[in-house]
Amino acid sequence: MKKLKNVLALLIIAFGSIAVMHAQQLAERSTYDANAFVWNPALTGIYDYWELGATYKQQWAAFDDAPRTIMASFQYPFTDKNMSLGLFMMHDKTHPLLFNSIGFTYNYQFKLNLFDEDYLSIGLLGTYGEYRLDVNNIIVSDSNDPLTPLDGTSKISPNAGAGFFYTTNKDKFDSNTFYLGMGIQQLFSTNLKFDGSDQEINFMRAPHANLMLGATILVNADTYIEPSAWVNYASENLFDINAGIRLEQEDRFWAAANVNVAQNFSLQGGLILTDGFFEDGQMRIGGMATYNVGPLGSSLGLGYEFYIAYRFYN
Repeated sequence: MKKLKNVLALLIIAFGSIAVMHAQQLAERSTYDANAFVWNPALTGIYDYWELGATYKQQWAAFDDAPRTIMASFQYPFTDKNMSLGLFMMHDKTHPLLFNSIGFTYNYQFKLNLFDEDYLSIGLLGTYGEYRLDVNNIIVSDSNDPLTPLDGTSKISPNAGAGFFYTTNKDKFDSNTFYLGMGIQQLFSTNLKFDGSDQEINFMRAPHANLMLGATILVNADTYIEPSAWVNYASENLFDINAGIRLEQEDRFWAAANVNVAQNFSLQGGLILTDGFFEDGQMRIGGMATYNVGPLGSSLGLGYEFYIAYRFYN
């Protein structure tokens, strides 16, 4: 227990470094819980199933060159060793900056015995990414501007992250549960410099943090409701506060709604296939639509995301 307290103290110190953050620089977090471990590595394989999945996300379809994110991920729990490993590959396109990365996650779980089945998970994240500038999408008034970067310029930028996650029960269909988690990404504040013809352009990378909390409430033996909230934070008092509610029926379907302070409202739903070929696991197929209900809605247009994954329970 003394070692655990030391680990928690180090995490608190690390999370305190968010005071030096600058601006939002990461791909927007997906509302699909399968991808949550990408933003908080302590969620890797926490629910005792391995999963192979992929998502495609398009923001603001009516807005030219709007952000787009494609991701493939895999997470595997080693239940007899109280640990899990995860892997993801991401392509994030926010013109004129393109980002391709591969990330590895690890967590270790402690059974706390405060309740019958409560666990604390500590996670670590390592990423290796390439940033590339697409100068064809940079509009300048002077084609000879010395700050214009060279075409095809790219930079390699490794980084790291950490997180923790606590839950009163890892089986959402077993009992009512409560959970709380916190993660931090881009722990290393690095300069991302692209060479121009005469000068350098610097996109500084800075830490970002997120906080999540929620609960699952059993409706009956195979259905639960899950209210949740999460906050993304960067310095300069940049907050993104989200709230959502989810309904899932075991081996059948799920549906969810989310809203955030930027007035983005989203609805999602999905089917869970278990018959035939999937009888030893489940195939999950879902879609989501997002719309800004504020004055910018008509200009931004609809956003959408698709998700497909295979889960196999240990």
